[in-house]
Amino acid sequence: MSVSALLRRKLRRDLRRHAPQFAAVFVVSLLCLAVYGGLEGGWRGMQVEQERMDAAAHLADVWITASSVSPEQLDALRDIPGVSDVEASGLVDAAEEDGRGSLVVSALPERMNLPEPVAGVVDGLADDEIALDAAFAEAHALHTGDIVSLQIAGEERRFTVASLVRAADRVSDNGPDGLYAPDPSAYGYAYVSPAQMDSLRPTRMSIALAGPTERILSEAPRVLGAARLAMFDEESLPGVVGLTDRIHQIRSLSVLFLSLFLTVAMLAMFTSMRRLVDIQQRDIATLKVLGVSDAHLRRHYSRYAVVVAVGALVGSVVAPVLSLFVLQSQRPSFELVAWVPAYTPAPAVLAIALVVGASLVSVVATRSMRYTEPAAAMRGGLATQRRVPPRFGRKSPLNAWGLRELATARARLLTALAATVGGTTLLIAGFGMPDSLHHQVDRSFKQQYVFDAQARLIPGAWARDGEHLASGIEEVQWQMSFLSPDEADTGWAAVTVLSDGDLYRLSDGDGGVPLPTDGALVSVAYAEARGISVGDRVTVLPPGSATRIATTVRRIVDVGEPQGLFLSQSAWERSGGVFSPSTLLAGGPAAAETLMSRPGIASVLSRDARRANAEQVIDGLGDVFALIKGFGLMLTIVVLLNLGSLAFAERTRDYATLIVLGVRSREIRALLLRENVATTLAGALLGIPAGMGFLSAYLAVFSTDRVGYSPAPSAIATGLCVVIVVACGLSASLLLARRLRRLDMLGALKGVE
Repeated sequence: MSVSALLRRKLRRDLRRHAPQFAAVFVVSLLCLAVYGGLEGGWRGMQVEQERMDAAAHLADVWITASSVSPEQLDALRDIPGVSDVEASGLVDAAEEDGRGSLVVSALPERMNLPEPVAGVVDGLADDEIALDAAFAEAHALHTGDIVSLQIAGEERRFTVASLVRAADRVSDNGPDGLYAPDPSAYGYAYVSPAQMDSLRPTRMSIALAGPTERILSEAPRVLGAARLAMFDEESLPGVVGLTDRIHQIRSLSVLFLSLFLTVAMLAMFTSMRRLVDIQQRDIATLKVLGVSDAHLRRHYSRYAVVVAVGALVGSVVAPVLSLFVLQSQRPSFELVAWVPAYTPAPAVLAIALVVGASLVSVVATRSMRYTEPAAAMRGGLATQRRVPPRFGRKSPLNAWGLRELATARARLLTALAATVGGTTLLIAGFGMPDSLHHQVDRSFKQQYVFDAQARLIPGAWARDGEHLASGIEEVQWQMSFLSPDEADTGWAAVTVLSDGDLYRLSDGDGGVPLPTDGALVSVAYAEARGISVGDRVTVLPPGSATRIATTVRRIVDVGEPQGLFLSQSAWERSGGVFSPSTLLAGGPAAAETLMSRPGIASVLSRDARRANAEQVIDGLGDVFALIKGFGLMLTIVVLLNLGSLAFAERTRDYATLIVLGVRSREIRALLLRENVATTLAGALLGIPAGMGFLSAYLAVFSTDRVGYSPAPSAIATGLCVVIVVACGLSASLLLARRLRRLDMLGALKGVE
């Protein structure tokens, strides 16, 4: 028999005989591929569908909302160098007759941002027909052929639903009132024919442009002048950026999970191989005496990475199931047409890297034994011979023996700690994420937003009739909000300007923060992203102006939302800006009902409704949080049970010897429980700061330009994580301790000879 055939037979025998000790390697390798591949299938599937919809829709590069636009201004926009197309449409706000939801209605586009039909036909809408948002239709039980009655500018209009559509520039649209997530039961969008739009007397215009983004953002304010209300590109348009952000979040989450599982997988492989060569000292010595070279042994032990390969293969099979789970959890939040997993070559590369890494770890783990002289190895005990530290001498013999075992089995101890820390980390992330999100919601709606209702104004309504709009309201504060491109057009800043009042309060960790009468406050996240310090001068581009406004940063505050600049009305006007509010904040239980019927009000949203929408976002992520908790439990239980089984097998002869020397079984079981629980508790305590760090990174992934999150896990949740991990260790120990009753004393004491 050739050396290669002999070693292959030995490999098969070892894997069969020592299967339990390689179980953790198999499971963690499976999790590496399943989790990474599953999450990638989710985010990549959404990305591929987004790219397909964008291409089919001929997505614009820039969107501009204006109060009006003349033919001359449209021609001037077309003359901007690089602009290939410009298309304009009127916009009107509509409400269902029964008041169950509102719609933003525009003319059916002809060249850019084309909606994709889900049911019915879009082309050739008659004047009495409407193409309706498919998600809105589903929420309101509407179908093609149904008649809908809409209130537009105080008049009733009746339309036949000709088609149900999804629009690429509205896949994550959170509505004109700036909710946290799409709510198709409350709002949606619709299209009518261009001729019908002209008859509806639009209140504002939407302009789509194709061309160089930076040039358009730079030139358009000059062309449109005071008519410009808002500008967006693909990185700021709410209907697009929400999906883009979520894809980035899930992608980053897959990398975070992978780094954790990969570390544990390599440690488990190292421990398993060290254990294997410990019990095969004489086998290795015999093979070397028979002339087997170190190169043969090196290749032989590297092939134990087949366990990782099989785990990766099974994980690849499981990954699509997880991908479907991820896609299903995201489906309520985005209006994509298809929800099909898609993958890059990364999972295959990861599988290869795992196998190569495990092979290298195996070679390193067996290096010392492969280099040992055969005569020394034949005597046995090389791997476990350690001098007992003097401090152990003061302990009882049984405790000293236990401490010696912990000291000598450092690789196994390290893996157990890594698994426990990893499990605790995932559990803290799983429990701490919803706690942190709920903390941010509480902070926003208990400390920052104390108004009872917010009313979105029709453009120009404040200048025309602001005093009348505020009449009869207990307390009023005016808010001007807009997105401003950075001076270098590399990003966007949310700018909030507030009149005097106490309905919108800024606060950080030190309490309330008053708006200065001169200069601006800047949120921490925005300041860090842009390198802004106190005393710096920053500029913003307000609506209706081609000139940027400069202001001085007076303070950096740790506010949760939005991320940007905050100014008082007096500071804004002192800087040269024109105060033109877009929102009326109202206090009083009857404020919402009073405002709904007033002309000049586009829509009214109560604080309770806005908070419910924020809570809906958290609830929608519940499946993801449950997944994280499940992975944490699986990692902890599987690895601890495997390592406990490994340790028991390693010390079977020692246990038998102790029993022969008069140590009672219950004393050994108590020692075993103490060791494992102590190790698990130490790992759980170390996992608390690790979990907080992982949670911070996790929250940073979910933070956006609008909302920033900070870790705020409750003490109860953190304590529960430690209890769960220790309980897992205790359960594994109890299962292993029962094996003492079935210990074969004679077989254990025969030795390896």
